[in-house]
Amino acid sequence: MRALVLSEPGDIDRFELKELATPEPGADEVRIAVRYAGVNWGDIQKRQGVYPVPIDYPAVIGLEVSGHVEAKGAKVRGLRIGQPVAAITGPKMLGGYADRCIVPQDYAIALPDTIPLDLAAAMPAAAITAWHLLHSAHRLRRGETILIHAIGGGVGLMLTQLAHLKGAQVIGTVGSAGKASRPLAFGAHHVIDRSNEDFVAEAMRLTKGRGVDLVIDSLGAEILEQSFDALKPFGRVINIGEAAGYPDFDIRAKLYERSTSLAGFEFLQAGPGSPAWRRGIKAILGLLADGSLRMPIEAILPLADAGKAHKLLESRNVSGKLLLDLSI
Repeated sequence: MRALVLSEPGDIDRFELKELATPEPGADEVRIAVRYAGVNWGDIQKRQGVYPVPIDYPAVIGLEVSGHVEAKGAKVRGLRIGQPVAAITGPKMLGGYADRCIVPQDYAIALPDTIPLDLAAAMPAAAITAWHLLHSAHRLRRGETILIHAIGGGVGLMLTQLAHLKGAQVIGTVGSAGKASRPLAFGAHHVIDRSNEDFVAEAMRLTKGRGVDLVIDSLGAEILEQSFDALKPFGRVINIGEAAGYPDFDIRAKLYERSTSLAGFEFLQAGPGSPAWRRGIKAILGLLADGSLRMPIEAILPLADAGKAHKLLESRNVSGKLLLDLSI
């Protein structure tokens, strides 16, 4: 099989296009003939060697894929050969940047014919993350106000739509003015450009001094510290990443200023195959099928250009999803 192998942590020059032996699925696994692979910030962290879960190098990275079931183990039920699927490759089951990958059956999502494979590859990580942030990590209620950092990214756009559907007021932040239009079109009430606006002051102005109920932060660094100042008393921050760098402040002191709280989030804690996981998948597929949930695809590149896709994502000028097409 053709795979993009990451020889060791580092820059994009560590990627090597190679021919590898095609793997065989275990008893409860499926092998997917991959058509598209999504490009995610977690992939960049794995390339850089800073991903929270240890990675053994050389590695084939890639968190999410779409394609067709090509082979399955003896214990696999509910998936047929030729079945169109989307899949999460799991914390250690790497392999999305290849034309074949193995995943546990609970990580594979059977697709209706109405959902195209490009959209399916753009969906799993962002949609599952957004769903469980608002239904498991926090139960967002109608009338609450949510502040979403990096609202123009894949997770941000999914959060925007799901929060809007639940009747919440959605405020977002972006790093430049050019990324504001799409979140607004997807249901955000206001988008703050952090490059020339104080997002804390704006959030307080928009909530008439009350503060927001919930902040979803994927940036870290000083943005995480400042986010507590945008909360109402007893409000909550959920941190899902450190795209801007790791924070360096006294978190305990910050929590006590207005009795706020901080949580971390890793979407696989929702339990692939569990009732909660299945409810989320069913809801997401239904919303995608009826058009209530959309994921714009910013660009589709060939596998050999995965490094270029990483640099585009690192530029933070992408609003939507980047995909790799394994057919070219």
